[in-house]
Amino acid sequence: MEIEVKLYGQLRRYRPEGATGAAHQPFAWPLTAGDTAVSLAQALGIPDGLVNAVAVNGTAVQPDTPLHPGDKVSLFPPSAGGV
Repeated sequence: MEIEVKLYGQLRRYRPEGATGAAHQPFAWPLTAGDTAVSLAQALGIPDGLVNAVAVNGTAVQPDTPLHPGDKVSLFPPSAGGV
């Protein structure tokens, strides 16, 4: 069972070395029962607080939402901006 993961911005540095494709492309990740975006981020070595938003299959979700086989998960870092 796998999910598809896409990392944005500064989170791309946590892309697994063996992942195929360019840094901006999604990669396959093995899914374990009970996985959430929080456990996914931990497994990828992303420090706490660096994931600001999560989308599953194009819909914004809470980080503790359970993931399912075939899900497309996007992880977003905090964004900077201003005037």
